[in-house]
Amino acid sequence: MTTLQQQPILIESQYQGLPDLAHGGYLAGTLATALGAPEAEVRLRRPVHVGRALDLARTDGEAVELRDGDTLLARAARTELSLDVPAPVSPADAEMAAAHFLGHHHHVFPGCFVCGTARAAGDGLHLFPGPVDGRRLVAAPWVPPGDGLAPDELVWAAFDCAQLWSLIAHAPAGTTDRVVTAALQARVEQPVLAGEPHVVVGWPIGRDDRAWIAGAALFGPNGKLRAVGRQTAAVADWGIPLDRAQWER
Repeated sequence: MTTLQQQPILIESQYQGLPDLAHGGYLAGTLATALGAPEAEVRLRRPVHVGRALDLARTDGEAVELRDGDTLLARAARTELSLDVPAPVSPADAEMAAAHFLGHHHHVFPGCFVCGTARAAGDGLHLFPGPVDGRRLVAAPWVPPGDGLAPDELVWAAFDCAQLWSLIAHAPAGTTDRVVTAALQARVEQPVLAGEPHVVVGWPIGRDDRAWIAGAALFGPNGKLRAVGRQTAAVADWGIPLDRAQWER
């Protein structure tokens, strides 16, 4: 595969997920935006450290790759996403769900750009997906920051955490599984406007060998679907614990 274009890129420390590591959803959204496709799949091959100069390369196969020298870190390519999306969650129900966000008790990674509880006002997305009563999903209200169109990378970031929290909320009690985001797919169907109230939902899809699968959706102020996503979270010896007890200390 021949590289056609290459440019330097650096993920600022503001956009960390786990300490010192780029937030997987934000990173994936950055690559998808560079690809310029309405639907994309991003595979995260290795952890990406924030504040490190890297290379973003477009290949002749219409893909975008993130590299550290000769090491491939992540790759974005066009895809077609097929996903059964649940019915919308009302803003009122999303508010109630967010009040029961597990991370309010004890957040293992409080500096996360999306769901971190230690982020100051105006820093981070402050998105806290909690379980919805009577439904197998999590939800949270979200007003994308800024003016005009919300950047797609923020939508991808919101999906990543919503999907992971859906897995945590519904994982088997006492599980020892830890996961890391391995692949993300997303499709932004309608413009997402900053400053308008939205609802983000995430739901578990199931386990496939050594990976957990989850879905996510973004609904606009009128309850209409704005974007959908799907995540593959690989079981690893490090990463995010799925056992609820780790978040309820």
